[in-house]
Amino acid sequence: MIILARVFEGPNNGLAYVLAPIEDRYKVVTTKNPYEDAAALVSKGERVVVLYSLSTPTFVEVWQEIAVVARRFPVVAGGPHAMGDPLTLLRLGVKYVVVGDGEAALPAILDREEGHSDETPPNVLTVEDGVLRAGRRVFVELTQRTYSKALGVYPPIEIARSCGYRCAFCQTWMHGPVRYRPLENVAQMAKTYVGVGRREIRFIAPVGFLYQSSDGKTPNVEALVALLKTVREAGGLPYLGTFPSETRPETVTRDVLSALRSLLANKRLSFGLQTASERLLRLTKRGHDVSVVEEAVATARAFGFTPVVDVIAGLPGEEEEDVAATVRKMEKLIAMGARIRMHYYVPLPGTPLWLQEPRPPHRLYQEFVKRWRKKVEGYWEEQMALGRRILETYREIGSYLSRTTPSSTAS
Repeated sequence: MIILARVFEGPNNGLAYVLAPIEDRYKVVTTKNPYEDAAALVSKGERVVVLYSLSTPTFVEVWQEIAVVARRFPVVAGGPHAMGDPLTLLRLGVKYVVVGDGEAALPAILDREEGHSDETPPNVLTVEDGVLRAGRRVFVELTQRTYSKALGVYPPIEIARSCGYRCAFCQTWMHGPVRYRPLENVAQMAKTYVGVGRREIRFIAPVGFLYQSSDGKTPNVEALVALLKTVREAGGLPYLGTFPSETRPETVTRDVLSALRSLLANKRLSFGLQTASERLLRLTKRGHDVSVVEEAVATARAFGFTPVVDVIAGLPGEEEEDVAATVRKMEKLIAMGARIRMHYYVPLPGTPLWLQEPRPPHRLYQEFVKRWRKKVEGYWEEQMALGRRILETYREIGSYLSRTTPSSTAS
């Protein structure tokens, strides 16, 4: 059995995570042309499974390719897009859609493809004889290695999975109960990364400063200190509270920063305001008010960090008074020493706001960005285009499915 791993431009971190548990037992071949490469292998008598790890931006670019490949070869699709919208992938012909922890799903899928089991794999949706079947839900402990030798990819080390918050524009809480990577496992990973020349150790966590939190909302300062010391002792430089382990404003406290300041390699701290409209904060279930963001900016500055505050323009339901309030607040935060990272609302499947249209770009935001260009970063214009493209793609898929009935291969 050969696994054809569809790689894309970029880090391919999702593939690295899911391949790590099985790549010592199966041959993994990377591909950018899965149909041609699978056909060539099958013509030589090989059995193949084509693997996709899909974000929503990736899906909108390759959905037609997936439909073509799935007509002939068994396709496994996972990643955040698969978890958010598995039914569309099944309708496009994907044989196995992973809707939970892939570390449990993929080994079972491969066992089934080799004829060792006829059970529906855990954390998987599939269609058999026209009937939707769901495997049992399994939540893994975060002890698998985080890198792929087959891909040569060493992603940021995931130290937390899922989230105790339920922000309406976010998917991370869909991963089940919050779990943390044990410290001894982090130590092992850090030593491996340093050993291959990767001293800059970054982490993946929905809320960076909540590692090993007992309630999912209160920082565990002792655990945070131990985490950073562990990386330092391995010879690494730990980056936490910045991409891709941004934190929440409530966690940027004097107790936390006084304990972590000398251990962190990063001098930037990223956390979200998202909007200065108290009404929209409630509607999007952010779980904080505006004032706590000002406190976090002041605290970060007091300890020598540059605060980077995330803002999402174009949220569904945003009105002019919400925009005006957000612009005023961003200007105040800049005056306090913050930078602003502008985003534009992107509809993501599985979130409560899925398929709700972004609001049109407001002139007040555009004027703000021009006025404060040196203090504003981010890809908000690209995200505006992406949001439109996602909704257009789903209209195209609806039209395609109305005239086509793809079926996944069972061979």
